[in-house]
Amino acid sequence: MISTRILVSLLLLASLSACFTSVQGDAGDVDDPILISIDVENGAVSENTISFSGFVEDELIPSKMTWRVSKNGSDFDGGELKSELEEIPSTSNRPQWFWEFDLEYFRTGECVCYVSVIAEDLMGNKVTEMRVIFMIESDSNSKLTGLTLINSPSGLYQSNEVSVGGWAGSYQSGEFHDVEMSINTVITTSYSEPTVLPFISGGSSFTSSILLESGNFQINEPITENLDGWYLMEVTLFSGSNSITQSFTIKVNNQPPVINLQGISHDHEFNGWHTFDASQTEDPYWGGLDLYYVWTLRRPSHFGATPIDVEMGTDLQTYVVNGAISGNYSLSLTVYDEGGQFSTKVLLFNIENLPPSVSLNIDGQLITDGQKYNLHNDAQAVLEASADDTDNDKAGLRCVWLFDNVPLYEGCNRDFVWPDDSKYRATLTLEVIDDDGEIVSMQIEVVHPDEVQPFPFALIGLILSALFLGYSIIRRARLGAEPKIPKWDA
Repeated sequence: MISTRILVSLLLLASLSACFTSVQGDAGDVDDPILISIDVENGAVSENTISFSGFVEDELIPSKMTWRVSKNGSDFDGGELKSELEEIPSTSNRPQWFWEFDLEYFRTGECVCYVSVIAEDLMGNKVTEMRVIFMIESDSNSKLTGLTLINSPSGLYQSNEVSVGGWAGSYQSGEFHDVEMSINTVITTSYSEPTVLPFISGGSSFTSSILLESGNFQINEPITENLDGWYLMEVTLFSGSNSITQSFTIKVNNQPPVINLQGISHDHEFNGWHTFDASQTEDPYWGGLDLYYVWTLRRPSHFGATPIDVEMGTDLQTYVVNGAISGNYSLSLTVYDEGGQFSTKVLLFNIENLPPSVSLNIDGQLITDGQKYNLHNDAQAVLEASADDTDNDKAGLRCVWLFDNVPLYEGCNRDFVWPDDSKYRATLTLEVIDDDGEIVSMQIEVVHPDEVQPFPFALIGLILSALFLGYSIIRRARLGAEPKIPKWDA
């Protein structure tokens, strides 16, 4: 069973890989997203200047490239980078261009600043890379808190738990302090764009929170008990009335698809196809779109647990089986939804082979099974077998003749010549075989015309014994009827 699952998984991966390759081939050259590298890490602190630098990577130089600085939810500074891009020796298989700019305290003032670098290609596809930094004088006692989410699963299917990662920090009196964070999950009706920058949330109260060191974080939020649907996830860093929150929406997908599979359980062979229909299969909440079907057909009666056919794809709501091939079958359907949940249903069915029928004529005379037939003086005969079967097997019927269980002829119509002069009686067997190996047979006793009947000594002895017994009975009766001679007393 494990090896079969591995086989199906490999076939699934191969299919997906082939599909991806096909899409790439249709689109021409592979166009990976723009890559932006920034040398400054989240949490950088300065009271003067922070020099930002890095590189951008793409097949072609970006059509646009800018940088922006935001604080308190609004952009207030930035500039253009496209004209200053300088190509450098690439460390990958795509060109790379160097960029740089300075962020100065006298322009930002004291702030938690969110610095974004934005690049756009010729197709209008944008990529943004962000850093959160602290501009603060060394003798300041202000408390600054920053939060940014990295690669949030916005708009994606999530099951069992949601992995939320990013950077969070609280800076005061020249050092970073631990931060208190919480994640709140609220059901909603539809998708909403994720917040790019955190917003003041006024210190909302949550039932639970966790304490973390300032820096990168990763929180796995359980959603096992949540029903399927859209949910708003709010990630909050507590800081009294200055608590800040970022949010995004997810598709909770804890329930697997419900498979509705219709098909036969038993039928006889015929020239046609059996259709198994799973078109009513759907996800309990998300419906029947974007489902991936994996059909696995086995024929245990002939091949055990080894699959004889595997088909997979998004547009495979039905599956057909040849009705002309008999056997015991197992049809397994596994349906994956877009979020990775899956269900499996197995349908067992049997296609029964009907045995052929046969009739026999010898020299034009209809012969029945078990009959005795005396050959004519030349010990020859015309054998005519008439075999019938279902349409799918008719063309493949074979007739085999056996003389005392020894194969003699093949073919339904044959001229028979007595094959063994040492025998005068024999059993002639006709076997009709279809393409499934099903055999129907009939036997008759054939008698050679030169057969000599043995002299019936036993019968004659029996007759003589009967005659003698009859004679004895009659004679005894006669003697009993004659008068007796009187005896004289002395």
